[in-house]
Amino acid sequence: MYRNLFVVFSFLLLSSCYGDIDKNISTDLQIEGNEVFNISLVLDESLIFAFDSFEDYRKADTTSVLGCPNILIDETEKKVTLEFMGNRQCVNENNLSRTGKIHVRFINESSFTSTILEYDGYTVRGNKISGKREFIKRRMSNGFNNTPMVETFENFLIIDEKGSSSQLKGDFEHRTLSLNNISTEIVSNGSLEGRNITGRPILMNRNQPKRYSITCLKGGFVIPSSGSETWQVVRHTNQATSHQLIFESEAACQNLATITLHDGRTIQYRQL
Repeated sequence: MYRNLFVVFSFLLLSSCYGDIDKNISTDLQIEGNEVFNISLVLDESLIFAFDSFEDYRKADTTSVLGCPNILIDETEKKVTLEFMGNRQCVNENNLSRTGKIHVRFINESSFTSTILEYDGYTVRGNKISGKREFIKRRMSNGFNNTPMVETFENFLIIDEKGSSSQLKGDFEHRTLSLNNISTEIVSNGSLEGRNITGRPILMNRNQPKRYSITCLKGGFVIPSSGSETWQVVRHTNQATSHQLIFESEAACQNLATITLHDGRTIQYRQL
């Protein structure tokens, strides 16, 4: 039986200060750490929807798609609408509690293909999502095979249960790895910037790419098996706190996310 995401806090004693940054930010660091993981989860949990083709969705049924949504097909506009009901028992929901809609639009040109995820009243784990993400594959000399998928988004909003929002823009590159012509893994690199729920500028750079098992993603396990990110929150001119987010595998589809805060404390997240 799946259990909800949970957080384990590990506190270390502070023995030094950090430049001119106010000592009273200790609680802020915990809030920032939780927001970092929340942003990461929101971006990762719907990533898999961009990797199925229009034909894949035409052949799919409700139980075969992550979250068990109703699947509405618009042949004329080449658009798929995934409608998440929230109260439906679903083996691959994994307690992320999705409601609302994601529209998946497909554009096919001679030189590129594009998949657009557009969020329509969509919520996951208590977060309301507003905005869209575009994934583009450009044709190379060998066609579209083995070419990376480039993702861009801007003015992307994550609104928490208290009505506070993170606003983001990002640029990523996703590659799929295959075994016997079957895609098995997504390798993702890139960066993002924006503002956090307190209005402070935030920046993220990926030090090591995230790696996701496609089987795990489709099964509702959205924490990647490996990867490393540096998140910075700007507090004053030329002054920022820095948090490290590292992902590692503990067992099949059972992965661990660990944030090391600016002051050395750690926060760990598991999805079971």
